[in-house]
Amino acid sequence: MSRAEGSIPSVSERKRNKRSSRKKIDLQPGSPEEYWNDGVLSEVSREQIGFLAEGLFKELWARCGKQVAIDQVSLMIAEVQFSRGFDLLYKIHDNEAALVEFHKSLKIRENILGKDHRDTGKTYCFVGHTLREMRDYDNSLGQYRSALRILVALLGKNHNHTKDVISCVDDVLKAKGYPDEQVGDYLTCLLTSMEHKRNGDELMESNGGDFDLAIQAYKKALIVEEIDAIGKYHPDTAEIYSKIGSCLARTGDLKRACVEYGNALSIYAVTLGSDHRDTKEALKHIQNLPSLMMR
Repeated sequence: MSRAEGSIPSVSERKRNKRSSRKKIDLQPGSPEEYWNDGVLSEVSREQIGFLAEGLFKELWARCGKQVAIDQVSLMIAEVQFSRGFDLLYKIHDNEAALVEFHKSLKIRENILGKDHRDTGKTYCFVGHTLREMRDYDNSLGQYRSALRILVALLGKNHNHTKDVISCVDDVLKAKGYPDEQVGDYLTCLLTSMEHKRNGDELMESNGGDFDLAIQAYKKALIVEEIDAIGKYHPDTAEIYSKIGSCLARTGDLKRACVEYGNALSIYAVTLGSDHRDTKEALKHIQNLPSLMMR
């Protein structure tokens, strides 16, 4: 006799379903998320999951060292924060709470993975999405620009993910009232600047560094300042100034290097705050110049 729809399954049915579920997982594990939901969460309590996670953390600490264990757990926390932000943005529609979660995730990913990692770029993008929903278009553009720099470098400007971010920039500019021609000029300027910066990086790192040519490339990259105030006051622009400063310091032109580091410092301080790692690094460059002058 078949069980009525919506009725509670019997104990024997639940056991049979559980065995069937286990067999399915053994034969077709599918994605990690599917296995975790079906093979772990369905089998153990939340308290037991806590013990499991603690055991894995201790094992990782013992085998790979304290910092590796802490970094891995921090990245897991960042993923949880990102997922929470996603749900807050698209399911609950609490933009401010979503922004808090994305920022927390971004801070961890920047510190551990670096500014050039794909996950960091993805998080920048979702910060941009959230700010766009809040109609904070200027700051949204800044986040999309950070995401675009990473994706262009990793995937190229013709990759679908890169094109998605370019489309987001297009949408925000139009929401700000930019005509189509000006939107095209903005994107061309931005992508050209990124290309010049990559050329500068290659020149700076190749064959001991061709610093004079690298400086020329970086100065061409500063075309991004012509976009508008967003172009100048962005961490990526500060990074260009910092790289010019590094090239000048390597060639012995320490006074001009100080000026460029100062430009970087002022932009970092405005856009990231005085406690950010990049701001502190720019200040450290300036503080180290006197010792170089005495050599």
